[in-house]
Amino acid sequence: MPANIARQTLIFEVFAAPLLLGGARPWALAILALPVAIALLFYIVAQQKKGTVNPADTGGILRTFGLALVIAWGWLVLQALPVWPEMLTFPFNGHSLDLAPAHLPNTLLYLLWLAGIPLLCIWQTDPVAEIALLCKALVASAVLQAMIAIIAQQAGMPTTIWFIKTAHINDFTGTFANRNAFCGFMASGFFACLYLWQRSPGTIGKKIDRHGGWLALAILLFATALGSHSRAGIVALMAGTFMFVLTASRQSGHEPPYRRYLMAVGTLLPMMTALLLAPSMLTRFAELARPDWLQRDDVWQSAFGAILMRPFTGYGPNGIAPVLQYVATEGMNDTVRWVSTHNLWLDMALTLGVPVFLCVIFLLGIGVIGLYRRASSGASRPKHALFAAVLTAFLVQSCFDGLTSQPALMLPLLIMAGCLAALPAVAPDRQKSAKIPPAVRQRH
Repeated sequence: MPANIARQTLIFEVFAAPLLLGGARPWALAILALPVAIALLFYIVAQQKKGTVNPADTGGILRTFGLALVIAWGWLVLQALPVWPEMLTFPFNGHSLDLAPAHLPNTLLYLLWLAGIPLLCIWQTDPVAEIALLCKALVASAVLQAMIAIIAQQAGMPTTIWFIKTAHINDFTGTFANRNAFCGFMASGFFACLYLWQRSPGTIGKKIDRHGGWLALAILLFATALGSHSRAGIVALMAGTFMFVLTASRQSGHEPPYRRYLMAVGTLLPMMTALLLAPSMLTRFAELARPDWLQRDDVWQSAFGAILMRPFTGYGPNGIAPVLQYVATEGMNDTVRWVSTHNLWLDMALTLGVPVFLCVIFLLGIGVIGLYRRASSGASRPKHALFAAVLTAFLVQSCFDGLTSQPALMLPLLIMAGCLAALPAVAPDRQKSAKIPPAVRQRH
């Protein structure tokens, strides 16, 4: 019963997060967090009545992610306390490091939600086997968003269903308010389609006959992603596709590795052709060379200046806009209110400060490497390829867009992390060699 509730809650999150403008707004996050909290509480109560604990061997993977979240959570609370001297709060007036301490509860709730999703995944009866079901839900949610975007565009209604759009009017956004977030979610659905196609055994002809619908949906989602006109999202989608094909085509024998690279490059050729045949997308990329337009490097320059101005303490989760306004280059980007640096990692460094940021990134890196090793050794090639694709697309898009932290875009990565954490830990090389009999080692 608890496992079924966890599964249904995850499916609800997959559909609800995109429909709620991506889930980043406080009211939307509260709606997303409530069923997660109820499911977690129900599971804990049920386990206490049985007197058992979760049997899954998570090793140190989820504990590593949890420690990173605890460190970030604790430092954000300390930043908001009105006890700091003016020497540390310079150049802003106030007694707290956080420039907007009233918004702290929203950020803390978001961190708790981040921790809850992987726990729900691993508390399922067979987390690794549930990846297929959750991918089907992800595809259904992505197709729903694609249909909403297409219908709104054909009807000439620049709307997110919630309100009339004032930006990205000619772009596909679905119920998102941003084209980059919409394209990122389309990429996740695209990778899920590739996984559901690849996991089925058989020849190409039989797979097309029985499971060709997944490829058709993948083409639909890719075309919809092009309609979003998101440069960062398309680049991330293509990078993730390259990694998926490269990982899924890996054989256990002694096949030359160049064949896998040729196959991956060959898969990108039709996507590149479609990109070249889309004049609106080519125009978007050509706009990067316009010197009279504000570009991402302008705000990145301001972000580095803000970090150097207060490198150790940070500005809090909602301090990015005022500090970027303060350090903006006069006559260039001082007339725009930047709520993000268009780089997730710069946003984190501005929020937490460099020391805490590096500590959090170090712990997250250890966890991701451990998960990747478990996926490469214990999961099937399609599951390993899916994780590689989702992770690659997230890393690429996060370098050009801070909106990758939205719940709707974090969900695929969190679900994969939680499900793959149930795989057995990989023994270190020393332990592996110790288990080999001496006589066998001498032969080698």
